[in-house]
Amino acid sequence: MILIKLKLHFCKSALIALLITVFFGTTAYAQTSGTYQVTGNIEGLADQKVYLSAKTKGLTIADSVLAKNGHFEFKGKTPGALVYYLRFGKSTYLSVPIDVNEQVEITGNLDHLTEDDVKGAKMLPVWKEWFKGWETIRSRASVLYKMLDSVGKAGKDADRSYVDTEFKRLDQRLIDSVEVLVKKYPSSPITPFIIIDRFINYPNPEKAKSTYAALSTAGKNSLYGQELGEALRIASKTGIGVKPDFTMADRNGQSFKLSSLKGKVVLVDFWASWCGPCRKENPKLVKAYAKYHGKGFEIVGVSLDDKKDNWLKAIDADQLGWLHVSDLKGWKSDLAAEYGIRSIPTSFLVDADGKIIAKDLRGDQLEKKLADIFK
Repeated sequence: MILIKLKLHFCKSALIALLITVFFGTTAYAQTSGTYQVTGNIEGLADQKVYLSAKTKGLTIADSVLAKNGHFEFKGKTPGALVYYLRFGKSTYLSVPIDVNEQVEITGNLDHLTEDDVKGAKMLPVWKEWFKGWETIRSRASVLYKMLDSVGKAGKDADRSYVDTEFKRLDQRLIDSVEVLVKKYPSSPITPFIIIDRFINYPNPEKAKSTYAALSTAGKNSLYGQELGEALRIASKTGIGVKPDFTMADRNGQSFKLSSLKGKVVLVDFWASWCGPCRKENPKLVKAYAKYHGKGFEIVGVSLDDKKDNWLKAIDADQLGWLHVSDLKGWKSDLAAEYGIRSIPTSFLVDADGKIIAKDLRGDQLEKKLADIFK
């Protein structure tokens, strides 16, 4: 089923909108750091705060200012062309593409700000071209979701074949739209952003690889291009269908190799004694382990601790009776870097053939998956 994010310029669901409001340039942009300036004169804003932020490659850039009679100004440095998100007051949002040495001006009314109120962002016109097609896809998806709701209300035996077929067609239309974008603007520093959003965040490894390959050198060397390349590298290590393997010392200092467990279903769980969410999840893992270990289920806990005593105490305290390994380098762990582990808990489930079949299953999700495997 197609996973469509709705166009919501300014609403409480703006976090969704931020992911899909993407901008593209018409030429090759140099990815060198430089200054930027954003000024605004917003009717109805009065003396509210304005927030500006952007993210790239794990780096967050954030700033805020207090508007005066609707006037505000940001000045700062950007590492390259990025999509910056602005929040005005509590619930009005806008996304603006900012390149190095750009002076962007926003003038409009707080109640109905749109991209038409932005001046000085040279990548903005191409975004409008992209979004014209996106709006058509979004509108059709909205209709199909309503139809799907009606089918659901009709009962479990209701025929949903038409809706499923239409969703597949819409999926293909979305894929075609991204591929057209890449072909037309392969050098834009923002084009890789849409590939990440459409084919990395909603995994489509084949299309992620092919569209990345179609980017020019300038596109690949852009900030988002580098981020996309890194995502593909990591996917080659821990993507669905990949056979991962690693060697690391266990709690007794003995060498352990993941592939030694071939024939078992294995959950590789990255965690640490200091990680609150990890410790909260441990009782659920204990329950799953007790239920399915005898049927061929194993867990390998990979700790990002850097102090052995803390690691071993947490294992005993939480009664984690499975295999445990760590290089005791914390976030500097070589394996964490190789597999792109940026937050914990993170996990992947390996089948009896050694292939990854699921990632980041939590609580009931893990137990349901195991129940299906061992039924």
